[in-house]
Amino acid sequence: MSKIIGIAGTAKNTGKTTTTTAIMEKVYSHKLKLGLTSIGYDGEVMDNVTGLPKPRIRAEKGTVVAIAQSCLAAGSADIEVLATTDIRTPLGKIVIGEVKEPGLVVIAGANKSSEVRIVNKLLKEQGCDLVLVDGALNRIAPMVETQGLIVATGAARTTNLPKLAEETSCMSAILNLPPWPEKEKATLVSTSLLNEAMVKELLQRVTSETREIVVTGIIGEKSFQALLDLGKDILPGKALVLPDPIKVLVAGAPDLMFEVIARLADSGTPVYVQKPVKLLAITVNPFYPRYRYTSHDYEPAYVEKEELKQSIQQKCKVPVVDVVEEGIDRLWATLGLE
Repeated sequence: MSKIIGIAGTAKNTGKTTTTTAIMEKVYSHKLKLGLTSIGYDGEVMDNVTGLPKPRIRAEKGTVVAIAQSCLAAGSADIEVLATTDIRTPLGKIVIGEVKEPGLVVIAGANKSSEVRIVNKLLKEQGCDLVLVDGALNRIAPMVETQGLIVATGAARTTNLPKLAEETSCMSAILNLPPWPEKEKATLVSTSLLNEAMVKELLQRVTSETREIVVTGIIGEKSFQALLDLGKDILPGKALVLPDPIKVLVAGAPDLMFEVIARLADSGTPVYVQKPVKLLAITVNPFYPRYRYTSHDYEPAYVEKEELKQSIQQKCKVPVVDVVEEGIDRLWATLGLE
């Protein structure tokens, strides 16, 4: 059975590529078939001549990729196009291709959840045992189409380790919100909560018989806060069911969103999700680029690696892994491919 796993970096230089490469090498060593795609492209490294992204990932023969047409010639891998989709991106239509000769590849893919769903289906149809979906915190919405998520974070996000640990623990808690058991019959449904007016309209429809309030669409950060403030006398004893944890992360800062969730739960309103996206593991990178004011450039710098790892591990229930320091085995075990 094919697994679809997302890898999301919280910032540039947090070790997402290192994590991805390590997983790929393990897949190849187990003789499994790998599928690769990305949620858009972050434009981090561009070729000054072609204006195209520079390749950073090496793919072995037999790897199946879902990438934009312009990426085919941007790397050194020889890729045979198996199918061309109708999904359009700034770098051309998304194609499904198989690596015939190993080399570097550029992974730039679809941007929308509906498109990523199609791409994942096509990669599974090619017999991939594992599909890796590359992404970032600011492009995380389509990760709802994955079965599990690995978050790459580290000192490049912030060198304030207590702050980083708190943010990461809030992300972890949101991503591991419990699934809705769908046991109750008295359910009130709302499409989206985008502003205070929509919150007021929803709360006016709540009755003493209502047991669950189900939100099926987009959530706004301010409306989520308004739900807590305006519903303090209405919501206790009733459950709040959100679409998925990704929409919560997209709505606002993880610490602010989780604070509302925690306060709702404390007041008697447990929060569930209709479609879970399980957080499998967190990888950490002690590196960060330190700005030098005297020379107006950056130099490599590092926080204390064990302090970084332990500060996050103490606040998160999932494995926290420094791939460079300890290897891939603990991370690999979370994927369930053995």
